Amino acid sequence: MITLDRLQKIFGNQHILQDVSHTFTAGSKTVVLGSNGSGKSTLIKIISGAQEATENPPQYNFDGKNTPSAEAGSICSIAAPYVALNPMFSLRETLDFHQKMCGFIESVDLDKWIQKAGLAAHENKRIKTYSSGMQQRVRLLLAIASPRPLLLLDEPTSNLDNDGVAFYQELIKELATDKTIIVASNYIEHEYDFCNGELLLEKHY
Repeated sequence: MITLDRLQKIFGNQHILQDVSHTFTAGSKTVVLGSNGSGKSTLIKIISGAQEATENPPQYNFDGKNTPSAEAGSICSIAAPYVALNPMFSLRETLDFHQKMCGFIESVDLDKWIQKAGLAAHENKRIKTYSSGMQQRVRLLLAIASPRPLLLLDEPTSNLDNDGVAFYQELIKELATDKTIIVASNYIEHEYDFCNGELLLEKHY
């Protein structure tokens, strides 16, 4: 469970997020909606631990254990266009490194998902040679196949064609049913049609 209680984020004199309150129950699937500039990505980064809230940081409790906001990265995985991949690694090296550092769901068949992603012919090529859509498929596989209980998705179908969207939806359906999922979306319904909850953000400036 994640609890937001009047969370604030201020950059300079600008309130990016003001008095944001919401409870994400364990196993829930929630979409964060809002117009451009409403703070969706900032909220995802704060929940992931990549940024700090100015006031009232998120509270985390999974499996009866409280996790400090500074350690949120240990319980979550994230896919977003701004998440960096090592450009010098091949896909296979990227997967091996992720296995050592974060792990994968025990039953996941990575070779099957590489094939479904359309990347089997490219697994030994460096990530820097991949198109933006191919890189986004890698990010989605790494995040959704993670064993961590919290999955954060920020505009997850950015740069994806129809086949990429279908790949994303299949990953969610097969690998993420037990996860707590938070999706930030700019009203792109195929990104969040599996969600059962909604948090609407409005501009605060």
